[in-house]
Amino acid sequence: MMWRRGKILGKGGSAIVYLAAVVSPPRSNELLPSLMAAKSAPVNNSQLLSIERELFSQFEGCPHILRCFGDDVTIEDGEQWYNILLEYAAGGSLADRIQSYGRGLPETEVRRYTNSVLLGLSYIHNKGYVHCDIKPQNILLVDDLSMDLNEKMNRVQERTAKIADLGLVKKAGERLTEKGRKLGIRGTALYMAPESIRHEDYEPEADIWALGCTILELLTGKEPWKCDRNTERVTILFKIASTQEIPEIPSGFSEEAEDFLKKCLVRNPKSRWTADMLLGHPFVSAADGVFTGSIREERNRVVHQKAA
Repeated sequence: MMWRRGKILGKGGSAIVYLAAVVSPPRSNELLPSLMAAKSAPVNNSQLLSIERELFSQFEGCPHILRCFGDDVTIEDGEQWYNILLEYAAGGSLADRIQSYGRGLPETEVRRYTNSVLLGLSYIHNKGYVHCDIKPQNILLVDDLSMDLNEKMNRVQERTAKIADLGLVKKAGERLTEKGRKLGIRGTALYMAPESIRHEDYEPEADIWALGCTILELLTGKEPWKCDRNTERVTILFKIASTQEIPEIPSGFSEEAEDFLKKCLVRNPKSRWTADMLLGHPFVSAADGVFTGSIREERNRVVHQKAA
């Protein structure tokens, strides 16, 4: 497959994401979109990106996790670049969606995104992994595509929320150490669970806390913890780890939304609901009318499997 590098879509600590246009499709029968996102790093600094590529392959069967179409190495201006080719999220991230809307999103919209993210987390957790960095910036909105009778892809208005950025994913139960020492905290301070800060403990329950913080932000349009630009990171971490506080849940939400948040934002990780349990919560299950048939069926399948 030949592709051309376009504008920069975003920059991370170890890679840059570019728009990528397919110049000539692969020889295989796989149907690919004309636009993708190329996540790139210099070959001599691409170890983390290579690990992320392997993680995408672990989760390639889930439609609620960003899809990876492969990887390659290119030579540009005399430098070798390692690239992984991902779905292009034309809708940006949920953080972009909040910013463009200018306030908290409608609850019906948040329910739909929540359902998709829960299905993605259920898949990750049941595979024995933890994402470790769930937040609005790492959930992307991808256009749904439908096929017509001539096997051409037609763009539809519905956008699916998909989990992205697998750079911090770890195996559940795995101790994060290097040469006998802990590697330190990982993730984004405002969405980190208390046990992750206190004990550097990252298990599936930590993703559920981060999900609660994310859903709260979607509903309010504000970050889960009240702080200003001058608030130091250590102050936020201390508040989360060493007090009994949880992010404030304002009045005015539906009973289902308030209760859903309370099932996520529990300081004791063993008392938090799992992703599979939350898929059966009324905040999600009572909103079948906002889901497509395939997503509704997938959620019901997961819930019924656990019930059995």
